[in-house]
Amino acid sequence: MKKLTGNQLLGEAGVHRFATRILDAGLSFHPTTGTLDAGVDGFIELRDPETGEVRAQYVAAQLKTVSRLAEDNGETFSFKANERDLDYWFNANTPVILVVVNPATELICWKSVQAYFQDPDRKRSRKVVFVRQEDELTPDAVGKLAALVAGFARPGVVTPSMRSEEELETNLLRASFPYRLNVASIEDGPGEVRDALKRKLERPPIDWIVDGDRLVTFRDLEDPLFEHACDQGSVDQIETLDWAEADGEASKRLFVRLLGLCLGERIRERLVFDRDRRYYFFKGNPQRRGERVYTFKDARGDGKRTVVSRHGLNREKTGASYLRHAAFVPRFLDLDGEWYLAVDPTYHFTRDGFSESAFASDYLKKIKEIERNSNVRGHMRMWRALLTERGDMLHAEYPYLSFEALDPLRHPYGVPDDLWSEREDPDMSKARKAGQRELDL
Repeated sequence: MKKLTGNQLLGEAGVHRFATRILDAGLSFHPTTGTLDAGVDGFIELRDPETGEVRAQYVAAQLKTVSRLAEDNGETFSFKANERDLDYWFNANTPVILVVVNPATELICWKSVQAYFQDPDRKRSRKVVFVRQEDELTPDAVGKLAALVAGFARPGVVTPSMRSEEELETNLLRASFPYRLNVASIEDGPGEVRDALKRKLERPPIDWIVDGDRLVTFRDLEDPLFEHACDQGSVDQIETLDWAEADGEASKRLFVRLLGLCLGERIRERLVFDRDRRYYFFKGNPQRRGERVYTFKDARGDGKRTVVSRHGLNREKTGASYLRHAAFVPRFLDLDGEWYLAVDPTYHFTRDGFSESAFASDYLKKIKEIERNSNVRGHMRMWRALLTERGDMLHAEYPYLSFEALDPLRHPYGVPDDLWSEREDPDMSKARKAGQRELDL
C-alpha cells in the first residue's frame, strides 16, 4: 500500500504557500517535478507588474518547509544548509534563494545564497540567520529579486524594471520669516551697536546686521533694548524681499547673513556654532559626562537619538578618548522665489565636550567611509524634528524664523539598497559593519 508521509505533506504545503505568495506579488513560480529536483524546487520568473512583460529571466528557489523554527527568538531564526546543496547552488548560472516556510505561522523568509555566503565564515558554518523584519517575503521583495538577476546579467541582457516605488527624502526645509523688516540709522559700526545692546542685556540677541549706515532686523527697533543702539527717530519698515533683491547678489548675501543669524538665535540654547567649519553642533551635557540624548516626536512617531556620545578610552583609562557631537552645515537657498534651508548632516569631535580633538579629521573620514544611507536618514530625521519644533507652554517659539518639513518625493523607479550591498567586497562589508558597531551608527 502506498503512503504519503508527514514530511511529504509538509513539503507540499510549503510549495503551495510559497507559490501563492509569489502570485500575490505579481510574479509566477514554476516548480520542478519531484524526480527532477536536484537542488532547487523551482524558478521564479520576473515579470513587469505594470505591463505584464516577461523575458525568461529567473531566480532559482530552494524551499525548506519546517514545522519548527530553529533558534527562534521572535526576531531571528536560523537554518543550517546541507554542504552538497551549497556546492550545487554556487555552481548555478542564475541567482539562487533559500526559502524557509513555516506553515503553522504562515511565515516565509528568504535569503540570496550567493550574497549571504560570500562571507567565508558563514560558508564554513553553513548556518543562515534570518531576520523576520528584513527577510520576510512580501510584495516589496519584487525589486530585490530583480536586483539579484541584475547582478547576474550579461552585456546585452536587459532586466525588466520592477517599478519598485522609492520614497526620496529631501534635506530641504521651507523657511518662513516676517513680511517686513525694521531699519534705523546708526552713527557707528556693529561693534558700537553690540556694546549698546550689552548695556541693556547681558546676553543680547544676535539676529541683526548693519547695512551701510542702517541697522536691519526683524525685531522691533522701538523696543527699549535698542534705545541707544540706533536713532529712534529714524525707525522705519521695509518689505523683506524687496530689500533682499534691491542690489542683486550683494543684497541677497546680506539677507542670507541675516537669516543665518536668525537661525543661530533660534537654536543658540542647545547648539554651538563653529566659525571655522561653519556648522552647528550639540553642546555636551556636564551632568552626564558630556553625553546628551535628544528625544522628539514627528510624523513617524516617537524618536530618540544620542547626539553627543563618548568613544574610546584615554591614555589614563579614566574616561573616553573623544566625544562625537551631531552637527549640520546650514545653507540658505532661493529656489523659484521661495527660501529654503539645506541641512547637511556631519559630526564634530571634542576631547572633553568643549575643546576640539586633534584627530577630528581622521574620525570624520572614518565615519564617512562606513556610514550608510540609513545612518544619514536617521541623522536627517533628527535635525528635521529639531528645526521644525514649535513652542509650548514651557518654551516660547522664536518668532522671526521658522521651518516647515517637506513631504518626501515619490519616484516610480527605485534601486534596492541590497543591490549595492551585495556587490560590495566581503572584507569591506565586514569592516563597515564592525565600524558601525564601534561608532554606534
